[in-house]
Amino acid sequence: MAKQVTHRLGSLEQLFMTRNRKVASQPSPWWKAGVSILVLVAAGFILASVVWAWANLQQTNLNYQISQAQETQKQYLEMRRKLRIEHSVLTSVSRLEKLAEQFGMGPPLPSQVVQLP
Repeated sequence: MAKQVTHRLGSLEQLFMTRNRKVASQPSPWWKAGVSILVLVAAGFILASVVWAWANLQQTNLNYQISQAQETQKQYLEMRRKLRIEHSVLTSVSRLEKLAEQFGMGPPLPSQVVQLP
């Protein structure tokens, strides 16, 4: 009888052990698709962020270059203005007449004038 009880307890133990074992569940195909879509969306967001940051950096660099070009243009315009003033002073008739008197120059004689055909 003791053997029978032991045998019954052993089979009962096996019954409970098989019922208590965790069954490995298989993920559904929808779950895999959802994870794949989530990864693609995250990758797209990261790519869009990198492109946006690059475009922003390019815009900043171009704005800096435009600012430098405008400063250079202002300098050139100021130099041009000064050179025009200097040119007008150097080519003024009164100044040239004074220089001619200093070097003993006068109006040309009729024999010094050459008529071109």
